[in-house]
Amino acid sequence: MKTHILASLCILAVVPALSAHEFTDLQGRKLEAQILAASGGQVMLKRASDGRTFNVAATSFTPADQKFISDWADANTKYSFEVTYTKKKLKETSTKVGAVTHEEETWNYKINIRNRLPTAVGDLRVDYWCFRREDSGKGKGTSRVETSGSSKIAMVAGSGTATVDTAEIILHKQELAGGYYFTNGDSPIQSDGMGGLAIRIFDKNDREVYKWATKDDLLVAAVGKPQSNGSRSQSSSSPK
Repeated sequence: MKTHILASLCILAVVPALSAHEFTDLQGRKLEAQILAASGGQVMLKRASDGRTFNVAATSFTPADQKFISDWADANTKYSFEVTYTKKKLKETSTKVGAVTHEEETWNYKINIRNRLPTAVGDLRVDYWCFRREDSGKGKGTSRVETSGSSKIAMVAGSGTATVDTAEIILHKQELAGGYYFTNGDSPIQSDGMGGLAIRIFDKNDREVYKWATKDDLLVAAVGKPQSNGSRSQSSSSPK
């Protein structure tokens, strides 16, 4: 029985050593340590000799060790995010042409991306698509991509948050003065609206690690390379 217990203890003691790696810094000093986390150019190590954990820049080690750290991160980094957002009106203009008052509002989204894990993650690319719901006076209409874009995030701290401001979304509104009507039968009041938001997050190897949208069906349109499109709103109604 004692022999079995001793053998088990020996096996347990060997396990950490098997996962340790001999690192060499740029001054030639050696360090036996286990990687606990690596992202954003930083690596968290657990020293084999005393179990102490500490963070150090990956670039402080030899190129071979830097590649070892990078390969470890690619194989072991986990991602878990929570997304919230706010909408903000940036400006508003109003003009009157004949019997029609035209308003143009400029909005954007502020996307808040919270890292739900206690370890930092980095080298992220956030692609986003902003939708506009066009109202031509014949109902609420469907949401269509108004603009899109991409933003780089160097690092999100463990349990921390990063923010991304989207490109501008242009909304058009118009109101017809009393006593007039549109020849095509449109409503005298037409007002576009914010149609939603979709995002996709990729790691440094262009691997998608997270996706989210205000409505699931918006993800179908959130594909391909995002590119800022600008407003495509148009009004062709003629009053009488």
